[in-house]
Amino acid sequence: MFDGLTVRELPAETACRYANRYDDRGNRTQLLLHRGEPLDLALAECHGEDACVIAPAYHEFTGRLPFCEAPVRAVLLQSALRATEGEHVVFHHDPLGQALPLVSPGAWVFLSVEDAADADGLARALAERGCHVFVTRAYNGATLFEAASERSFAAIPSDSVIDPTGAGDCFAAAFVVRLAESGDVEDAVRFALAAGSCAVETTGMSGIPSRDAIERRLAREAA
Repeated sequence: MFDGLTVRELPAETACRYANRYDDRGNRTQLLLHRGEPLDLALAECHGEDACVIAPAYHEFTGRLPFCEAPVRAVLLQSALRATEGEHVVFHHDPLGQALPLVSPGAWVFLSVEDAADADGLARALAERGCHVFVTRAYNGATLFEAASERSFAAIPSDSVIDPTGAGDCFAAAFVVRLAESGDVEDAVRFALAAGSCAVETTGMSGIPSRDAIERRLAREAA
């Protein structure tokens, strides 16, 4: 997916780590293993980039939001909505309060239906503030919430489901990449759905699909 892209990163000595456990029905229990070290967002100023993505792993960002003039600005909310209790079991707390410091009008915002008790309600609240908000729904596709509309997109079928972890992140990253390239929302959604379809078919980082894999999946769907 990232072939040909230049990615500017903030390095960290220690990163946030989770463990995901799925029951026979696909319901997830998530444990926070390590919080990761704080990262100062002021170090991530954007100047001339095509896209800027803010994707906290677990409340590690400090300081103000970075200046960003990129044409595509995105926020992945999944981890920002998390809190922990007991034996580091993850739950969701005050979703709107956690989201508002990270978003701004015009931003593309991503979360999954698992990330809040009322994910659609959160999406509508953010859309009313000028954001474009995707709620991903695994094999049920995704919904785009905007101030004046809600649009649903059907999933692209996978050959198999081995590991669903990270599929929503792949969807978001693929959408941002393709929107920055084409400027076409519908095209970017299809590209993102194909990326999510590929991502669940293997485990771990190997699930991140290449651009060729995404384009093959799109060609198969179009046939």
